[in-house]
Amino acid sequence: MKNSRAFRGTIAAAAAVLVGVLPALAGPASAGPALSGPAAPVLRSPGRAERPLGLAHAPNARDIGGYPAKGGSKVATGVVYRADALAKLDANEQQKLVSLNITQVIDFRNPTEAGRDPDQLPASIRRTEQPIYNPANDFYAMVMRLIQAGPAAQQEELGDGKAAEFMRDYYAWFVSDPTARARFAQAFKDIATAQGAVLYHCTAGKDRTGWMTAILMSALDVPKGQIYNDFLDSNDNLAAGNKALLDGLVAQGLVTDRTLWEPFFGVQREFLDAAFDQVQASYGSFDRFLSDGLGIDGATLAALKAKLLTES
Repeated sequence: MKNSRAFRGTIAAAAAVLVGVLPALAGPASAGPALSGPAAPVLRSPGRAERPLGLAHAPNARDIGGYPAKGGSKVATGVVYRADALAKLDANEQQKLVSLNITQVIDFRNPTEAGRDPDQLPASIRRTEQPIYNPANDFYAMVMRLIQAGPAAQQEELGDGKAAEFMRDYYAWFVSDPTARARFAQAFKDIATAQGAVLYHCTAGKDRTGWMTAILMSALDVPKGQIYNDFLDSNDNLAAGNKALLDGLVAQGLVTDRTLWEPFFGVQREFLDAAFDQVQASYGSFDRFLSDGLGIDGATLAALKAKLLTES
């Protein structure tokens, strides 16, 4: 059976599931619990209900605006959006992007991810590639290998907290790797200077996209608690699809211990902690990370604030 076309197709589909490339199957956030660790209790900002874009085939797509910032201002809505993959958008959903005045989409996926499921975008929206991945230790390739290796290998490589450790290292790598920093930096500059609204995304819209959002919000002086709120919202948005897909893997015998995979499906506070801790270790402050790590000058930062900050 392992040599059959059907089995190979199942393996490919399962691997795709684990990196979030089947967002079309994800349902509304209320359909099931998040699969990651418990989030710390935090207050939600007013207007949270208006942030989701309501795209059935990209359930983690949302506006980053509406959050308060220091000094009595807030992040403007209708300017910058974050999302999961846009590969399954139907015609109506594509038109929704046009109606939001989105003129540029920044894709953080690696060539394999993007090639497997290319974005479905209207001709009026320009797509920019900023692939953020580590060729020597690629998340997508690792998942493919472990699915094929089977439950015993999964237990050995992911058990005893090793999956969460991998994710912490992954987030620290966002900060320590010069190529990753350069691509986050270019996205920052594009967002600050683009005419029209910008949407950026990866595959599940939670890790690379989550750190990009944390960078933007930190630069805008959004309180840390609100940054974590937005980060953890991915758990709710992806929960229904994650549960259904993981149930399918278990039913097919490809996974026997679902808890091994939960750190890869969702996000946890400690992941974002790892990125901010690396910022502190490498640069001493977030301001130094912006200027020295990302090469963001004062004019670009001022342009971002002028574009995205508004009076409360």
